[in-house]
Amino acid sequence: MEKTKGKGMAAAQEQTATPVGEFSNPVALLKLRLQKWTTNNKEKKNLMDMYIRNVHIIEDAFAQIIQQTGISSTEEIVTTFIKAEEQNYSLYNYVNTLNSEIDMIEEQNKKIAEDIANHEKLGDMNEKEKEECRQMLKDELAESEQLMVEKDEQIKTIEGQMVSIKKNVQNMCENFKSSRFFLSVAQNMQYDDDTTFNESNVTFFLAELEEYISLFITYLAYKNENPDAAIASLSLDTMKAKEFDKNALHVDPKNSNEVNVAEDLETEDEITVDPKKLYKMYEKMYQQEHGAE
Repeated sequence: MEKTKGKGMAAAQEQTATPVGEFSNPVALLKLRLQKWTTNNKEKKNLMDMYIRNVHIIEDAFAQIIQQTGISSTEEIVTTFIKAEEQNYSLYNYVNTLNSEIDMIEEQNKKIAEDIANHEKLGDMNEKEKEECRQMLKDELAESEQLMVEKDEQIKTIEGQMVSIKKNVQNMCENFKSSRFFLSVAQNMQYDDDTTFNESNVTFFLAELEEYISLFITYLAYKNENPDAAIASLSLDTMKAKEFDKNALHVDPKNSNEVNVAEDLETEDEITVDPKKLYKMYEKMYQQEHGAE
């Protein structure tokens, strides 16, 4: 029994001694805390010294400004500085405006110099050359007027066609509406006496008519009990069948050494660098070479 009690007391002493062991050396802990506080105080002191040094620099600068300008108020100095900055900004904008005007005047001077050179050239011409020049200008003016007349006639023709198309489209759409066909995609367009078709709105009017026609074709297909009525409005006969098993098309374009564009053109005026014209030209050449295939 005594041995058992002795073992229990020893175990209790060990358990109570374990947490005390962590704080067995408080002097070392206090030294670490003191070192940490000392480091923090040194950093704060360095910051305070830097702030004080900056304050002294600012005070010396204001003292010099007061001595040079005779202004004793700090607020007045700040206000004067702000006004000076605003004036500098205004002067900067004014200089930019002057530079823009200078550039514009230089362009005008260049144009005037060209006009002067042309007039001097005309002055050096004899009467025959002047007459030829006048005749050339008259021909160019007559050609321009002729082109303008042709363009006006084309515009009037197109306007007449638009009026005719508008009447037909309006008539068909009204008939479809009275037949209880309802749009689900296109927008219902409004027609009145002031309605005119132009390049910006004609697609909306034609989209309405296109959907009505598609619905009508589908209706006729269901009425005739066509098994493909749901897709009857699709122009499948004009669609090309896709060859999924076919390998990718290999295009071997000709280089500049193989194609001599100048020889294929009849005159020098037909030589062009316009991308659209070049594309059409090469497409025509391809059709000529592979048309028989």
